[in-house]
Amino acid sequence: MIRHYIYIVVSAVAAFVFASCELDTSSNGDLDGMWRLAQVDTLATSGVNRMEGEKEYWMFQYSLLQLEDKAGNAGSVLLRFEHNGNALRLYDPYAYDREEGDKPLDDPSVMAPYGVNALDETFTIEALDGRRMVLANEELRLSFRKL
Repeated sequence: MIRHYIYIVVSAVAAFVFASCELDTSSNGDLDGMWRLAQVDTLATSGVNRMEGEKEYWMFQYSLLQLEDKAGNAGSVLLRFEHNGNALRLYDPYAYDREEGDKPLDDPSVMAPYGVNALDETFTIEALDGRRMVLANEELRLSFRKL
């Protein structure tokens, strides 16, 4: 009889625990994850810069984007982003510094090594799947490989 009551109590507690939990999932689809900047095309001059020796990465998770240079040549930046259809808006950038605290950016040149040239910038998504992403604006076409 006691075993029966213990089973009921444990079952009830488990039901309450699972009912109160919510799984937080991202709706970013193929965009989520770590992307390596592979090529930057300058549209006005038809210039092509293959980024073979460079280590610039874009890392998407939920509503945050982190820009990071794994070689340490450029500062790390956190931005908010909105992904709507074939539009990707980047905005509200911060210099990423966990030790001293993240600081709002007022100079977009910090983001130039990553292909971002404005504090609020929108790209058209020309291609996006589980392996490849291509973004473009009026000036640049950025090609990425997913890691």
